[in-house]
Amino acid sequence: MQIPFPWWARIKGRVLVFGVAMSIFPLLFLGLASFNAAKLNLERNIQEENYERATAFANQIHEFVDNMADSLTHVASTNSTVLTGSEPEARLMVLGTLLREEPYLDAVKVADSRYRVLSEVARREVVLPAKGPEHLENLSFDETNRYSISTVFFSPDGRPEFYLTVAIRDTQTRRAIGYLQAKIDLKGMITKLANRRIGQAGYFFLTDEQGNMIGHTDFSHVLRREHIRQNPSVAAFLAGRPPTHEGSEYANPAGLKVMGLYAPVGNPNWAVFIEQPLQEAYEPIYEFARKLSLIVLAATFSVTLISIVFGLKLTRPIENLDAEVRNIIATGELTRVIPRQNQDEVGRLILSFNRLLSMLDEKNRNLKAEKELLTTVVGGIGAGMALLDADKRVLWWNSIFAELFGTDDLQNLPCEQILIGEGFDCLLEEKDRVISLDVHGKPRFIRQMHYELAPGNPDNAAYLLILEDVTQRVEMDARMIETDKMAAVGLLASGIAHEINNPLAVVSAHSEDLLDRLNETGNDTPDLAEVQNVLHIVSEQILRCKTITNRLLHFARKGKKGRDLFDIGVATAQTTALLGHHAKQKQIRLESRLEEGLWVWGNENEWQQVILNLMNNALDASSAGGAIEVRAWRDRAAAEINLEMQDQGHGIPPSQIKKVFDPFFTTKPPGQGTGLGLFVSYGIIQKMNGHLAMESTPGHGTTVKITLPTPDGSPKKALDSPLA
Repeated sequence: MQIPFPWWARIKGRVLVFGVAMSIFPLLFLGLASFNAAKLNLERNIQEENYERATAFANQIHEFVDNMADSLTHVASTNSTVLTGSEPEARLMVLGTLLREEPYLDAVKVADSRYRVLSEVARREVVLPAKGPEHLENLSFDETNRYSISTVFFSPDGRPEFYLTVAIRDTQTRRAIGYLQAKIDLKGMITKLANRRIGQAGYFFLTDEQGNMIGHTDFSHVLRREHIRQNPSVAAFLAGRPPTHEGSEYANPAGLKVMGLYAPVGNPNWAVFIEQPLQEAYEPIYEFARKLSLIVLAATFSVTLISIVFGLKLTRPIENLDAEVRNIIATGELTRVIPRQNQDEVGRLILSFNRLLSMLDEKNRNLKAEKELLTTVVGGIGAGMALLDADKRVLWWNSIFAELFGTDDLQNLPCEQILIGEGFDCLLEEKDRVISLDVHGKPRFIRQMHYELAPGNPDNAAYLLILEDVTQRVEMDARMIETDKMAAVGLLASGIAHEINNPLAVVSAHSEDLLDRLNETGNDTPDLAEVQNVLHIVSEQILRCKTITNRLLHFARKGKKGRDLFDIGVATAQTTALLGHHAKQKQIRLESRLEEGLWVWGNENEWQQVILNLMNNALDASSAGGAIEVRAWRDRAAAEINLEMQDQGHGIPPSQIKKVFDPFFTTKPPGQGTGLGLFVSYGIIQKMNGHLAMESTPGHGTTVKITLPTPDGSPKKALDSPLA
């Protein structure tokens, strides 16, 4: 079954995305870079152009004021005598002529040197005779300047006006003999100068040094006395900050976003402001952005078509290969050959894939053969095998494992549910041990082994459990141990007989002496105390014989199976006592240094057999006058119990020391050894999870070393155990 996947996960989708991305991203990058550069350049050009316009307008205002001042100065200098003379008609004629020639003048006054008005003419009002002497007002005249400009004021009809005053000087002495003052209408002047527009919606306006609007492209703003001091450009002018080519963006009183800047007039201390809506100022940028977007869309569309064409051409052979592979997976035909259509990389891929199919087919046949061989080996190995997961549930088992438990349905069963019986558990603490199990109603001995597997295997198996039927081996080992024990008992028989003869001789002598004295008549008849003393001696000797026979019986009895907690010091002392007579006969000393409380897990009877075998070997290897030393102690640091048996015999050659634990190998003369003693002893020590080693130096003796673990690694725990 084919699993659907989205188009963007396919190669053709990725080719399309790559082509579009490789066309869009560079175009976007270049477009954005061009757009930003054009925007910055256009902003700079607009700002510079507006600043030049504002500067030009400010210069025109300055020139207009200078020209008006020059015109007044010229009139004053050419008509100084008439203007300050005593003929009013001539003076009024000069003033009227000036008023007619200068259309921007609303009124003209002449005053003497003490600022008393001599004559006055006006364009829009009638000049009535003065009731008293009148002086010039709105005068801030400084003798160091050519002219004086008053502050701007507004007429009753709202028109901004200001006074321009020049001095009338004597042609000879150049001393001021009077003053000529003109009231100038700013509306007419600004209407003449500001007749140009800034784009479609841009505009000029003019403010005085106090931030009052005194001129505007739309004069209605002046008539409304619009408050503009909070305007950022006006605030910069009032704060005395120098003008720059870079304007600022802000909202005008109408709430429209504009780009504004200003240029100072100088003298008078006015400023010209230009504001242009951002929408209009940036219209070329927006137009450029629209064109750039169309270019990007057109390029994207073209690249998309090209990507689709090349993507289909590139991916069609891959899709054909994918279809062929899915068909092979569905049918399992590894011998199938995929047709090669192209000579490009895809064609070489198909060729390589065909080679891979051939190799897979060969590997598959080999795996099948190996699987059959493995099945044969696993089935014929004679042991039950099972794989357990980390939770110790059965994942896999062979037929022998199922036969041991009489069922074939073991999948995912817990180990504890299967291994039920004496000695069975799923703790898997010991890697190798022998347990008992009833198989089809018959008791069998099973060797249980387990191995931890490396994590990450395909089946997530954690353990390999092996159960091997070792009943015959166990029974053979038991018979061998029993045979070795009986051989040891035979060796002990003569010594035990001699030991029993001694107390029996004492019993016989005292009994005969007592009977003889009882049969005699006379004064030598034993009294009751003597009879009791003789019977007491007889009783002690009989008890001695009983102790000797009990030791032999204890050693010769058939040992019970299983393990128990026993003291190897006590068991070792009892065993060496059985060989005491034999050692005396050979004139060999037996020395023992055994600590108390050397508790271990094992079979006491088998341990006695180990000591007996080692002691017999030491006695056979020792000469008269020698000694055999037995030492046993606890190593608390290593949680071990150690026993060493050292003799002073002839030793074992190095060439034979490696063979001493082999069955039926012996260094004794023919007829004096079976070759099973050390072999059996080595097996018993291994069953106790211990270690037996032998060191020997020819001519100096042999040392046997046994190391056993303490129960649970804690001697105190062993002593506290109920079995102790």
